[in-house]
Amino acid sequence: MQNIFYSLRELDKRAEEDFNLKNGILMENAARGSAEKIKNLFPLKKGEAKKTLQIVCGSGDNGGDGLALARILANDFNIHVIILKEPKSELCKLQYERLKALNIRTAKNILPESDILFDAFLGTGLKGLLKAEDKKTIEKINKVKAFKIACDIPSGLNLDGEASPNAVLCNMTFSMGALKQAFYSDEAKDITGKIEVIDLGLPRSSYEQNEKSNVFLLEKEDMLLPSRKKQNTHKGSFGHAGIIVGEKNGAALLAASAALEFGAGLVTLIGENRERPKNLKADFMYDGKFEAGKFNVKKFTSIAIGQGLGRKNDGLFSILKVKETQSMPMVIDADIFYYAELKKILPELSAAVLTPHPKEFSSLLNIAGFGSLSIEEIQKKRFILALSFSKKFPKLVLVLKGANTLIAHNGKICINTLGSPSLSKAGSGDVLTGLICSLLAQGYKPLDAAITGSLAHSLASQNSRASYSLTASKLIKNLEKLEVETINTPPHE
Repeated sequence: MQNIFYSLRELDKRAEEDFNLKNGILMENAARGSAEKIKNLFPLKKGEAKKTLQIVCGSGDNGGDGLALARILANDFNIHVIILKEPKSELCKLQYERLKALNIRTAKNILPESDILFDAFLGTGLKGLLKAEDKKTIEKINKVKAFKIACDIPSGLNLDGEASPNAVLCNMTFSMGALKQAFYSDEAKDITGKIEVIDLGLPRSSYEQNEKSNVFLLEKEDMLLPSRKKQNTHKGSFGHAGIIVGEKNGAALLAASAALEFGAGLVTLIGENRERPKNLKADFMYDGKFEAGKFNVKKFTSIAIGQGLGRKNDGLFSILKVKETQSMPMVIDADIFYYAELKKILPELSAAVLTPHPKEFSSLLNIAGFGSLSIEEIQKKRFILALSFSKKFPKLVLVLKGANTLIAHNGKICINTLGSPSLSKAGSGDVLTGLICSLLAQGYKPLDAAITGSLAHSLASQNSRASYSLTASKLIKNLEKLEVETINTPPHE
């Protein structure tokens, strides 16, 4: 798990105060770190001509980074420095004077082709809409045939993660010093390319030590898969997951299959006055005699409700009105987020994981008192809204689905970037519900269940040969291919 920061200005300030590393030194270190990365990416082989590197520089400190890089790599690459604006910041002016002293030529026209293009044009200072002149420049950059690397942040992407339609589409982004929150908006996913952190002359742990972060990047190692090390166990040792069956039983069947595959000892499907579905495997138990007010929730260690429920199923929805239910581990998904009565229930829940997609989150926010917000507004304010929701309901865990999944709890956010487009299929959300419900049944805390369930869901999607062919059933089958990580204290031991 890595720290993510909205802005690095305070970190730069602390670096100067605590380590006497002034901005000029940080810029030099950023340029040298970038130079080393580029040389490693594009090593010069014996007898091979130097590769062409064009560096597009703006007028601020981002442009200064580019000018410093040009000076450092002058002997290793065929350098073309493109200066589109007169240097304005003091450090940019200084780097320009150093470049002139070495007689390194500059130009004003972007080359149509080069081996590498280094985008040091706008940087993190972008506010508001792009100027018409800058739009044209970025359009030219995007037309260049080259491996594109952004300096600190792709031009056209701001610190809120909002991208202009003309943002530079990069193969890689060099983030100076630490990770930035802007990289993890849904819009940024197709813009940044691979993200590499450039050290600024001191360890990241030292650079980050005095600034607390409330946003974190999840890694594969944060996935703690279920463990069955103890020999003296039985099916009850691994929990009993109850999956509510609504109008569409396919969603519940997928959730139940995922729950069983992911280690739950028992899985029961719960329906209202319904016969056992003909396509239900013998692996699952079935209770089709649910009656409001007579349901014994105590025999389960977790439940999942909402998937395929329907928006007018007041009978099954009434499960959430029972006090014993409100205190138990559960996953709430899909149609539940359209029930107005949820407003009274949310504050009473103490161990629930909510898994909406943006449209469902829009309804949930409205019910919870945040007002009516369009999907477009939600996508632009995902971080702010997820944090606000988690602060208003600190006992709940929110799993906001998207290109990057946000897991928010009590004023903190964990970001899962490992998902793939193959998950954009009907039923994949039901599988996620089943995974989290299974972990809750096995004794995981809600936040841990959300993190491990989300990561397992994402990593299982990467095991498909063709991204377009992945189905929910294949996704469940792929779970067995996940590598088992060591768990220091398995929840059920």
